[in-house]
Amino acid sequence: MLDNHSSDETPEVCERFRPRFGDLHVIRHPMNIGANPNYLRAVELSQAAYTWVVADDDDLDFSDCEDVVAAIEDGEVDLISLGAPGREDWAPGRTSMGALLSRAARVFFVFTFMPNTIFRTELFDEEIIAEGYALVPALYPHFAFFRKQVERDASVLISKREIVVRRGRTVPGSELFWFHRWVRCCSTIVDPSVRRDAIYEVRATRGEWLRSLTVSVIQERLHFPERLWGELAGLAGVLRGRQLAALVLVAPIGLVPRSVLGWLRTNLAR
Repeated sequence: MLDNHSSDETPEVCERFRPRFGDLHVIRHPMNIGANPNYLRAVELSQAAYTWVVADDDDLDFSDCEDVVAAIEDGEVDLISLGAPGREDWAPGRTSMGALLSRAARVFFVFTFMPNTIFRTELFDEEIIAEGYALVPALYPHFAFFRKQVERDASVLISKREIVVRRGRTVPGSELFWFHRWVRCCSTIVDPSVRRDAIYEVRATRGEWLRSLTVSVIQERLHFPERLWGELAGLAGVLRGRQLAALVLVAPIGLVPRSVLGWLRTNLAR
């Protein structure tokens, strides 16, 4: 367990549980290094065949997880999906990243939800760790890992039951801030069609994607006007084709009076 220099009673709680769990190891950072570097440190320190980094704000249900336990014991799959928004219609059982992409599954959106995935530790090698640290400002330090697993068509087990259920969602800064970072990560994908589809994955349909982009620009104009044009310029530098055209279409909203934007936000967000 990594204690990211918590200010509460985490050290005392860990000490109380230590006698009950012989394999419990607690490492306390001398300072809070942030959630994303903390994730990478957890991966670097893992010595098990498989690694699962869990969060503290999701529900876990182990009432029916025999398939997951069997897959770990067999050691035949690279990734195990335990539950995430976007995989509601995924059929349980063995598959691969390529097969999921061929069915237009929201692969990157699902697997970048950190607690969703148990992964073969050795696949998260030093090169990917280094790229992960470079992606820390883009919010998804593990994106490079899953991009690599798509490229190598890694084997996957979809758990028959959702073991992880996300509770809430924290967007740092704003929706447009988050969206820009997502696109930044997706821009590292070499295959143009895979890159395009990954950018669209943040919403269930392309129509919803365009509406979400529009609402995000409105919200940025209303609440963070000093950042709006910088975020739009950053997006313009990495979007391509129809996605760039969509950005050009909605960017002039940044010039609309705030009184009008309030009405638009209310109606488009329904």
